[in-house]
Amino acid sequence: MQKIPYNIPDAILFDLDNTLCTFIDAKLAACRAVVEHLGAGDENELFEYFLRPVHSFEDNHHILDYIDEKKITTPTDTSQITRLFEEVKIAHVTPYPGVHETLSHLSGQGIKMAVVTDASMPQAIRRLHKCNLAQYFQAVVTPDKSGRSKPDPASFILALDELQVSGTIWLVGDSIRREVLPGNQLGFVTVYARYGDYFSCNNPDCSPSYIIDRFPDLLELEGLNSIKKTG
Repeated sequence: MQKIPYNIPDAILFDLDNTLCTFIDAKLAACRAVVEHLGAGDENELFEYFLRPVHSFEDNHHILDYIDEKKITTPTDTSQITRLFEEVKIAHVTPYPGVHETLSHLSGQGIKMAVVTDASMPQAIRRLHKCNLAQYFQAVVTPDKSGRSKPDPASFILALDELQVSGTIWLVGDSIRREVLPGNQLGFVTVYARYGDYFSCNNPDCSPSYIIDRFPDLLELEGLNSIKKTG
């Protein structure tokens, strides 16, 4: 980890899934609910379908492909199955420990904050409200708005435009490829949320400014640890 004295940020951009809130665990729980409902299949095998480049990671057509290719007879129509998947997934989405307290402190210090995610806008808003996090962010940017998915810089640049901010920008995310690499290229202070990276074995060679293993560790980093703490 670099030992560079960074300034207090003018704004912080946060990834959503696996950075602010659990998501892979929620998706696995939803896969488990589907195979239990079907009475056939394997939850991990179904989850692997979502990792294919055939559809986006959020696309429930992966479920339909799985059912079709495994020749599974469904007890209900497929719309009920995908609805079950979404209901179980959102029920299992929760903020990581210390997220509320950390964001509340940063917000109280007047730091502008935005969420930059590859989830669709409806999905992102639903998760933020489920976790009671929406009030901390002045902007939410998704590919629906920017027209591009990460690691393309378009969403990050749009977030800064919406925040109407420049200067020292921090970017916090669980993906080296989708957050740290483009963040470094844009001149941001990059914080790798290693605790949420389920695919770390696929990481390219890259050096984030900081690495954290718990979300509250953010406040201990140089540049943020000089902010007056209250309570």
